[in-house]
Formats: sequence, structure tokens, C-alpha cells
Amino acid sequence: MKNFWKKLTLIMSLVILTLPLFTSTVQADSNSTFDLSANAGMAFDENTGQIIYSKNADKKVAIGSITKIVTLYLVTKALKEKQFTQQDTLAPTQEQADMTEDSELTNVRLDTDKSYTVEELYKAAWIVSSNSAAMMLADKVSGSQKKFVKLMRKTLKDWGIKDAEIYNVSGLNNSDLKPDMYLGAKDGENKLSTNDIGVIVKHVLDQFPEILKTTSIAKFEFPYENETKTYDSLNLLLKGNRDYQAGYEFDGLKTGTTNQAGESFVGTLPMNGTRIVTIVMGASGEKSDVDKRFRSAQKLAQDVKDNYEHKETLKKGQKIKIHKKEYKINQPVYVWVPKNSNVENLSYNESSNDLGFTATHKKQTVKLIAANTASGYLPFKKADVKKVIHKKTSQKSWWDPIVDFFNNLIKRLF
Repeated sequence: MKNFWKKLTLIMSLVILTLPLFTSTVQADSNSTFDLSANAGMAFDENTGQIIYSKNADKKVAIGSITKIVTLYLVTKALKEKQFTQQDTLAPTQEQADMTEDSELTNVRLDTDKSYTVEELYKAAWIVSSNSAAMMLADKVSGSQKKFVKLMRKTLKDWGIKDAEIYNVSGLNNSDLKPDMYLGAKDGENKLSTNDIGVIVKHVLDQFPEILKTTSIAKFEFPYENETKTYDSLNLLLKGNRDYQAGYEFDGLKTGTTNQAGESFVGTLPMNGTRIVTIVMGASGEKSDVDKRFRSAQKLAQDVKDNYEHKETLKKGQKIKIHKKEYKINQPVYVWVPKNSNVENLSYNESSNDLGFTATHKKQTVKLIAANTASGYLPFKKADVKKVIHKKTSQKSWWDPIVDFFNNLIKRLF
């Protein structure tokens, strides 16, 4: 019995001594104690998916108009697939036009007796978050908003996001909408986790980086009555807007605001030869403080810039061993690490998802990833590339009634 307890004590001691070897991450001499003033948030490298800072990343929260990132991704995709063109014109329904007279729900005026180009509506939805513009574009893609919501849900599932709560195309609470504008409960509201939003943004910017040409516009013109009116972007961090700070050149991406969501913001900016995405969900502070989400995003970007460096950790052609297997690195590898940290403490593994850098092992190309960074990587999964077939809307052209008339006339005569 004594030998048994001696052996058990020895085993437990070994476990305790070796535990740090399995849990260690690259630590820094940095004194960063940053805590984001928000319910949840994140900073990550858009190119590699590496998470640099994370807070409550798995917590599902209301997202408001951040919903439109998914909506406008699908509109962009439909444009690329030549379902329609930017110069096609659309007219709002009476319900969509009526919503634009409610200052709580929108900020560009739409009239039923006027038509607007897809390009105008696309800019209005991205830059000033027009709900009715997003709805009109969704109708154009899928024929109805309910069908479009189903397309949104399918897209997120294809990206590995299984538990998304998506009920409408705008991000409003369903209680603010008419029954044909949403799926689900009358008080339903779109919800995602910060991890989900990160995966979405990476997909969107990987596929369509040109979206930033639109989201970086600080002012744009939109038809108003018989003239045009100039609108300011809701992103106050853009150059020329009041919260802009030199050295932090934000060029996107989307604001979100509802009573349940609070004030949120997904931002992005180039930094150290790559691109950083900042996510602030439910910014903390007084309700009257309309700049708090932007200050939080700035502070998050500043923390990354001040306390981390984008460092080359492996060189092209370098050989490393992982579990006795030898790999040859195919390109220079860069990782965000805390300043003053020793990159030799980084370890690597074969990637378990679609992120990582390529290496060769026995003539086989594999993906590797840094295994012990402090915050890890996004749960990113590439979707199967399948062309989505959009059903044509039932809208008739001016020629259709004439054709119908002559078809009916011929039937009567013969």
C-alpha cells in the first residue's frame, strides 16, 4: 500500500511539473492591462485570422445593423454573378417608403413615385445604414425579404456558424417591421457572437476587399426631392469626420445600434503591413455619449499598436520539426506577438481549420499554424464554392402587357 501511494505521489508531481509545457503561451514583458469598455469585443488580423485581443468572444449578443455586413455581402455577390447591375433602378414599396419618414428607423428619404439605382441604395445601406435601402436590395436579390433571410442563414451555416439568430435583413427588432419583412417571433432580434462576426468579416473582406472603397466614403450624395442631399458617414473614425485620429486610418466597416444591442461598431484599418479588424459590441458609457463606440475602437487599435508587433517568426525555406515530423516552410511567416517576447517560444501544429501557412512534408503540402499564441485564431471555415441560383422576381416589363394582349387576341380568333 505504501508503494502505491509513493507511485501516485510521483505521478501527480510529474503532472503538475509538466502541465505548464502544454498550456504555455508567448508571454511579454509588456505592461498592457487593456480592458475594452464594451460587453464583448475583439481585435484580429484579417489576413491570417489571428486573434490579438478578445473579450467575451463566445457570448451571443444583439448586433443591430452589423447585420447589413451579411446582407450587403450577398448583394455584392449577386452583382458579381451579374444577377443585375449597379445601374438597375428600384422603387420602394409603400411600407419601405413610410419607414424612411420615421427618424428612429432610417436617415435617407425614399419616395414611391421615384426610382433609385442599385448603386445609390448600396451606398446608402453601407454608409448611413439605410434600412429601407437594404430591404429593397434584398427583394431584388431573392424576390422577398423572407427568402433573403433564408439565404443569409444558409450562408452562415456554410461558413461554420451553426447557431446564428437571423430574423431580418436590416438588424432592427422584428417589432419595428411589417410581417412580410421578417421570419420568427414578433420581438425577435438578430444575434451573433463576436467570434461569429469575426468569421463573417474575414469571409467578406477575403472575397470582396473592394467593399472598402464604399465603406471609406466619408460623405456621399443621395437624391432628395428634386435635388441631391449630402450625407455624412455614420463611421466617425473616417478621415474628415470628428473622431478621426492621424495614424489610425480606419476605412470601414459598419455601425450597429438598437435598444437591445446598444452601440456597436466593426472597424478595420491597415497596420504594420497587414489589416486589423476591431469589434466593439455594446460600448460602455452614458447613452448621450454617441462617440463611445468609436473611442473604444480607437483604444483597441492603440493597444495593438503599442503593445504588440507583427513579427517574422519563420523564414521561407526554414525547416521545423513537429512531433518528430520535419516540415519545410513555403513562405515567410508573420505572427502578432507581445513586444519584447521571445518568438522562439512559439510552437506550431498542423491547422485544424482553413487558416494557417503552407509547408511541405514528404512532398505533401499541409497547413500549419502557431499553436500557443495568447488568444488563438478565428474558427474559420471556407465554404464550398457553389453558385447560388437566385429566382427572378415576378416584376413585368412594359412589353409584357402588349405581348399578353396579342396572345389573348389570337386565342379568341382561332
